[in-house]
Amino acid sequence: MRGNPRVVGITLALASAGLYGINPLFSMYAYDDGANSRGLMLARFALAAPLLLIVRTVRVGHLRWPRGTDLLQIFLLGFFGFCMQSFFYFGAIERMPSGLVSVIFYCFPVITVLLAWLLLRHRPNPIISLCLVATVAGVSLTAGGVTGAQADGVAFTLAGALTYSFYVVLSSRVMPRYDGITGLTVILFGALAGYIVMWALPVASLDFTFPSSVLGWGNVLVIAVVGTIMSMGAFFAAMKRVGPGPTAVASTVEPVVTIAAGVMFLSESLTGRTVVGAALVIGAVVALTVAEARRVASSVA
Repeated sequence: MRGNPRVVGITLALASAGLYGINPLFSMYAYDDGANSRGLMLARFALAAPLLLIVRTVRVGHLRWPRGTDLLQIFLLGFFGFCMQSFFYFGAIERMPSGLVSVIFYCFPVITVLLAWLLLRHRPNPIISLCLVATVAGVSLTAGGVTGAQADGVAFTLAGALTYSFYVVLSSRVMPRYDGITGLTVILFGALAGYIVMWALPVASLDFTFPSSVLGWGNVLVIAVVGTIMSMGAFFAAMKRVGPGPTAVASTVEPVVTIAAGVMFLSESLTGRTVVGAALVIGAVVALTVAEARRVASSVA
């Protein structure tokens, strides 16, 4: 792509958020075709991991693979982190509207900042603390709109946010040593291995069902290619051009896309509570990202 690198970078970040934001839509189509969240994720990673390996071989095949402890750490990020995050997130979408799941899930920056404070000694400043309060308020407001039957969906979403936060914090220690495609390839194979292990376990509650038609598998393919490889590829390309701060801000478009897709294609309702809660969460995450970027810039200077 040509043009101003920053404009291109922000465009790529917005594209990444949009592409990932449609995953819940196609997951619901796959569920309607007979799949459950576990079967969908096993199929997703079984397609995405080999395809990304081919892309990696063509694009950066000359670059070295992680070895030793680094390889094990990145693989485990996928085996535990990405595997369990997707397990909870897409399990939540089985239980409650995708828009609510997306908004509640976006409390993960709060958890990430707190984990960074505890594990990496990055103490949040007063501005960041206000952002955290606003995020919690937005999530609480949104979650307050669910029914009792959807309470387990909220629990799944929060568990996914917690898992993803650990994934983000721990990956920051090892992933920067390697190019994005290589690291992501290892992570996807780790996630695939995690689901294969779950599939092999003789546990009735961990049953796996797959789509029952070609159209259903087409939805899986869209999630694997568009919602995984292309979205993450655009994300890493954006990071390379504009850095993590602007990329993270642009990624807050994701819940907006998910909510819009749910309203337009899944007949999900859009209440005033959801709008206000989403606005609080997205606004707080944007402010949080900007504040963190300034903190990092001042510490470097």
